[in-house]
Amino acid sequence: MSTQKTILVLGTNAGQADLIRHMKDRGWRVIGASPVKGEPGQAFCDVVEAVNIVDLEALEAVVERHKPDLIYSISSDVAMKSVVALSERVGLPHFYDSAFIDLLDDKAALRGFLTEHDLGPVPYRKLASAAEAAGWDTFPCMVKPTDAQGQRGVVRVDRAADLAPAIAAAVGFSRSSQAIVEGFLDGVEISCNVLVCGGEVKMKVLSERLVHGPHALGVPRGHLVPCDAVSEDNQRAALALVDGIIAALGSRDGVLYFQMIVTPEGPRVVEIAPRLDGCHMWRLIRAAEGADLIAMAMDCLTGEGTPEQLPGGGEGDRQRPIAELMFQQMAPGQPFSAAAFPVPEDAIYHEYRYDAGQDVRPVNGTLEVVGYYVRNRA
Repeated sequence: MSTQKTILVLGTNAGQADLIRHMKDRGWRVIGASPVKGEPGQAFCDVVEAVNIVDLEALEAVVERHKPDLIYSISSDVAMKSVVALSERVGLPHFYDSAFIDLLDDKAALRGFLTEHDLGPVPYRKLASAAEAAGWDTFPCMVKPTDAQGQRGVVRVDRAADLAPAIAAAVGFSRSSQAIVEGFLDGVEISCNVLVCGGEVKMKVLSERLVHGPHALGVPRGHLVPCDAVSEDNQRAALALVDGIIAALGSRDGVLYFQMIVTPEGPRVVEIAPRLDGCHMWRLIRAAEGADLIAMAMDCLTGEGTPEQLPGGGEGDRQRPIAELMFQQMAPGQPFSAAAFPVPEDAIYHEYRYDAGQDVRPVNGTLEVVGYYVRNRA
């Protein structure tokens, strides 16, 4: 007679709800950790601990109470740092190590790594104040916190006069009080979801990332599989870049989420995250490719299964319909109404993140996701 296994999931937001439900379906007991009451994933947890996910000492106490077999999280860079650090402390299985997480979490360190290995280098500078930007003459450019998640503190700068306030704002959003200035990358945005297991790439799927304009710079409005506005040559170049980076990183087991832009000089990396994305892309991949990335990742991490290699090179079959994942979005601070966001009749999957009348919480502060759907384009 088998004993039920337990997982501690750091975070209980909408992204974590996908993992929580999956682990419940596997027959696991789920302990959720979050100080925020009422998050969507909490309804599916066996126990919710009101603990800050960056407080390792408090999390160790949770581990002592519940004796989990695994600690994991998806969709959150902050959570993944704690997942790995806590797993290392208590001796539980985990993808990657803290040094690897730190490399990908530091945008300047990652730029340095890519430059060192000649993997789509981009001009950049790491700094803690505007004074350290003296002599920077690449415009337009992007200013970002080195280690903040999402689009907080990210701004395009077109002239030198606007550089100082942008740097000050980015430093304010950074956990380490550091910012990065880098050359602006212009072109179609794409992503690549990757799973490496047993040292072999089991999944590598390119997707096109649809974004809003200047009023919500960089905020995604949806994703497509396969890519629609990217040539086959550029798709192959992007996949070759991904392969080169995976090899340079040591072909370590785990999930990686690449964000890239197809520039006139070829694909360039925007960032790489050591986790599943925060956009529910696994549902889009499942609709387009018939493979479940969460299931494959958890099979690899738990040893409960052996992920099969997804056929094809990641470009997708252009003869098949394009599958799309589209977000339903509104400004924060207002009550949600489902009537304003109807469910498409041809949706394969749809989910609201709020109940009627709930105030929409600020995450990126501009346009927040209140629901999303997956469907095949007509």
